[in-house]
Amino acid sequence: MKEIRNIQTHLTRRQALGRLATLLAAGCWPGCLYAEASSDIGEFSFVAANDFHHASPECDVWFERLFRQIATHPRLAFCIGLGDLADKGLPESIAAIRRISVQARTPFYSVPGNHDKDVEATTRIYAEIFPGRLNYAWTHEGWQFVAIDSTDGKAWKETRIQPKTLDWLDATLPALDRTRPTVLFTHFPLAHEVFMCPLNAEDVLARFVNFNLRGVFTGHFHGQTSVMHGGVALVTNACCSRVQKNHDGTTRKGYWLCQTLKTGTISRSFVEFTG
Repeated sequence: MKEIRNIQTHLTRRQALGRLATLLAAGCWPGCLYAEASSDIGEFSFVAANDFHHASPECDVWFERLFRQIATHPRLAFCIGLGDLADKGLPESIAAIRRISVQARTPFYSVPGNHDKDVEATTRIYAEIFPGRLNYAWTHEGWQFVAIDSTDGKAWKETRIQPKTLDWLDATLPALDRTRPTVLFTHFPLAHEVFMCPLNAEDVLARFVNFNLRGVFTGHFHGQTSVMHGGVALVTNACCSRVQKNHDGTTRKGYWLCQTLKTGTISRSFVEFTG
């Protein structure tokens, strides 16, 4: 393990980008270097929900019930919203999700999805309603959470994560603690095995090679997928939408209920929402 640590520590970002596949094959995935958790790592629950697709006022009751259900989980710290809050990018739809989450008294950390940009192909509307919720990070009970905007205009496939996001990662990650358990979340899938993964998703993952990454939660593909790299799962889930279907042919709607553990790991279970 010490030998692996030395090899990884001296990788430049450019080398990591070119050698990510080799590192993965060798088992040198983020998280493998930091098996021992710090004594101040907390245990709490959080929810990761994706693809809300609020389309009209008729959706309000659906989401009021969704957030009420989410709020019932014990020791819930917050809910993560993995993009596509709106179905057609309407400001009133994005605002409805914010209003309903506030009413439920559930701290809500979101990122934009491609449909949140349908009106203008920019994040302006989303950012006005959710200021400071494009690329950002925070810490909760010793855990680090990193949120990034992975959208590319209104495109839904064959996309690229934009330079602004990659530049933000380069400026922000050096200030974080690489040994702390870290969770990454965004809208587009980051596992290349999953349909609609951005063409340059590797550019994001390579930046976490030396991090204690414990989970990657994404949306966009309405269906459950889990791609393991070492002990880290890159996952998508069924959608939470009233008006959209799952892409994998399943019918259950719901979200991930996640529990952080003192070991610095995360347990994850699917919770169905029946509306």
